[in-house]
Amino acid sequence: MKGDIRGFVVVVAMVAAMLMTGIEAMAQHDSHSMYSIESQRKKIYTEWGIGIGGVYTGITSLSTSEVALKPRFGFQGHLDMAVCFGRNFAIETEIAYEGGSIDAKYGKLERRIKSRGIDIPLLLSLRLADNRIRLSAGPLFTVMSNTEYTVDGSTYYFGALAPTWNLAAGIGVRLGRHFIVEARYVYPLQETLNQFGGSAQTSDKDESTGAEFNMRSYKISAGVSILF
Repeated sequence: MKGDIRGFVVVVAMVAAMLMTGIEAMAQHDSHSMYSIESQRKKIYTEWGIGIGGVYTGITSLSTSEVALKPRFGFQGHLDMAVCFGRNFAIETEIAYEGGSIDAKYGKLERRIKSRGIDIPLLLSLRLADNRIRLSAGPLFTVMSNTEYTVDGSTYYFGALAPTWNLAAGIGVRLGRHFIVEARYVYPLQETLNQFGGSAQTSDKDESTGAEFNMRSYKISAGVSILF
């Protein structure tokens, strides 16, 4: 009887030891897996944010001297997303909605041209100084650029302010964990075809034909983004 009890105790002890060894091994495996997953997350991860700011549209070139354009400041709001590779590189994109205006003059006809647009940049970002400074550059696509003005209650289309193909470069400074202050310059790779004035828009004889012209316009924007 004592031998049976002693044998049972030995078996129980062996099973318990085996269970403890298995549990410890599983714990080490889970810990290693969690460490590996965390390491992967640190190597490749995403950032999301939203931002607001101001934008200035300037005129680089104008193919006519009959039309005078005076740029004005506008506003911008954007949804940001980035795929980060380690601590120093990322690919950034955003959907940016812009609103603004420019003043146009042709003879005696003076109007404020209202503009609305959507930009989508695709930028390579270099992060420096422990991710406090960000340098970015790449193509920017203007997928919508609506401009219009009114004369005697009628609405007329001015033409796009920004071409479809552009180049963008910017610099940003990260403040804390969630705020980024950034400035960006957008250079046009194409001209836009625009028109202003005409017999249907003014009764002045000198302006009966209107003006059709090509132009290039750049943009400078600055604002703040909040990371989620």
